[in-house]
Amino acid sequence: MPGREIQERILPRTPETGTGRTGRAAYRYRGAPKPDPATVRAQQSLATLAQLRTTLALRSSRVRALNAELGDYVAQALCDGVKVAALAQAAGLPAASIRSAAAARGELYPSGQSRSGHLHLIAGLASERAAAEGARTAVEEERRQVLALARKSGLLDDYQLAGASGLKPDEIRKMTRGVRLRVA
Repeated sequence: MPGREIQERILPRTPETGTGRTGRAAYRYRGAPKPDPATVRAQQSLATLAQLRTTLALRSSRVRALNAELGDYVAQALCDGVKVAALAQAAGLPAASIRSAAAARGELYPSGQSRSGHLHLIAGLASERAAAEGARTAVEEERRQVLALARKSGLLDDYQLAGASGLKPDEIRKMTRGVRLRVA
């Protein structure tokens, strides 16, 4: 039988021949190679921008909700007879925006709440809105810093940054022009 002769000529696997699983020739590196530091920084920048995009959307949504709520309370206060000047001072808004907020709400019925109650409620909402706008501004500044650092490093182009941040490439170039980077 010709097949049997071939089988007998093949040497059995042993550790010394290097074809077996044990012995010094059987060592196999199973770790992962170290990633390129530039690639890691680029991925971190993209992840940070995606997170900041979500945070900024949440902060903006909160500011819009507070603006709408403030407008409703201002309109109700005007309906209850509170003067425009007092509302403008409590809300920290110009008198024209107080009038337009009241005109946009349409027909309202008097609530019977006192003048001081309205002013206290509106002042509280105005301060909460100012805090929400401050938080949104801080997130925008952090995003600007991350974008400027990523553009300066040259690891990512403007289109990759635009995809991660939700901005247009031209906006990114404009907002990062002349930004001084903070050292963390």
